[in-house]
Amino acid sequence: MRVLFLTTLIGAVGACAVASAQPRDSAVLCLDGLGVNHPATCHSNSASRLDSKPDICICQGPYQQVQASWCAKGEQPPADTADFDRARVAGVRNGSLVGFTYQGKRACVPQGPNG
Repeated sequence: MRVLFLTTLIGAVGACAVASAQPRDSAVLCLDGLGVNHPATCHSNSASRLDSKPDICICQGPYQQVQASWCAKGEQPPADTADFDRARVAGVRNGSLVGFTYQGKRACVPQGPNG
């Protein structure tokens, strides 16, 4: 009985480690009423000090939490202007900006230097 329990426990821990190692498929934006993006509060559920990439991001305060696509390598988002901010907040559909474009460019979030 103990062997079965331990085997199941080890399998569950392994599955959680694989799931947490998968890259995030969308970014979190915290938009105010004017469409201005504010920083999200991100943290990791990983117990390892080696892999410290945040995997849970939430918006603190009166901001609308919106999912947005990551920019592809070499792709640049539209210039950050007041017109873009207003269009971005108007373009939110069901908490998502995935597929939204502004002046022919995808409203994506650039990735950091480490991807």
